[in-house]
Amino acid sequence: MSEKSSLTIHGVTDTLEEDDEKYADALQTAGDVFAEVEALFDEENYEKRNGWFKDESNDEGDIVYAKDTRHGRMVTISTELPMPPDFVMKETWDGMETLPEWNQNINFAGVIASPTPNFDIVTYGNNDVLVVSGREFVSARIWRKVDDGYILASRSVTVPSFKSKHKGKVRAHLHMAGARFRVNPSNPETTLCDVVMLAELKGFLPKMLVNQVIGRIMLMDTVTNRRHFQDLKAKRDNNDD
Repeated sequence: MSEKSSLTIHGVTDTLEEDDEKYADALQTAGDVFAEVEALFDEENYEKRNGWFKDESNDEGDIVYAKDTRHGRMVTISTELPMPPDFVMKETWDGMETLPEWNQNINFAGVIASPTPNFDIVTYGNNDVLVVSGREFVSARIWRKVDDGYILASRSVTVPSFKSKHKGKVRAHLHMAGARFRVNPSNPETTLCDVVMLAELKGFLPKMLVNQVIGRIMLMDTVTNRRHFQDLKAKRDNNDD
């Protein structure tokens, strides 16, 4: 077994079986982006949004903040979801393949490989959104329980054995995507959710155009995701009656 075939974060070790050692580089990539996402969420500047500017907002009180980096525009948003963190984490992780059923922005989604319970490789694509034609992503995901909540992180990876079924879609590069789910101190039955994303959409899109729409796309996804959890809560409450 090579050194790349295992990864320990927060006392939990992901170890690849021999058949899955072809995903060793993806595992290390996942570990790298997890460290970056966790460090970002822990920054005092992030909590206070120092160095960020207001990019987009809606009538529901959601605000997307943005900052420009050497890789492009990074965006972030914080919201409250009406279910506990354990439920939110499980649904977010296990519900990957059902995304197109409730998120109108997602065209397809699937799991390429799931080598460990905390690490997988997924592919998904979005529909045409605003002025951006649909993009395809292939990325590694990793999660850990951290304190009373969870952190999930993702970054694009190359999987030589994977052949896309979606010809014509530009493959975008996800530099960083992360989510933090924490117990809401004022209502433990709900989750405080922070999401951050930095993606290079590729293709021939002018940088100015991407900067104009990336925050709006995040805003749309936030509203859709919250509505999904509201629907799941309503279904649970009806079953409890």
